[in-house]
Amino acid sequence: MYKEILRNIEGIDSYPLVSLIVFIVFFVSLLIWVMTMKKSVVAEMSQLPLDSDKSDNVFAEYNGGDIKNDK
Repeated sequence: MYKEILRNIEGIDSYPLVSLIVFIVFFVSLLIWVMTMKKSVVAEMSQLPLDSDKSDNVFAEYNGGDIKNDK
């Protein structure tokens, strides 16, 4: 049933090619972005999950400046 519906859609054969191009463009751009990052930014981001002070400050920026500690 689904095969017959898909066969009747005109231009359906271009969808796999378009999705492949979108996939490749996304991951190549992500690779370029990661390769051009400064090492200091990467080092800071790698320590972010371990440093609770920075995590609280990042949370406060998204929360309008209010840090709510439930400690």
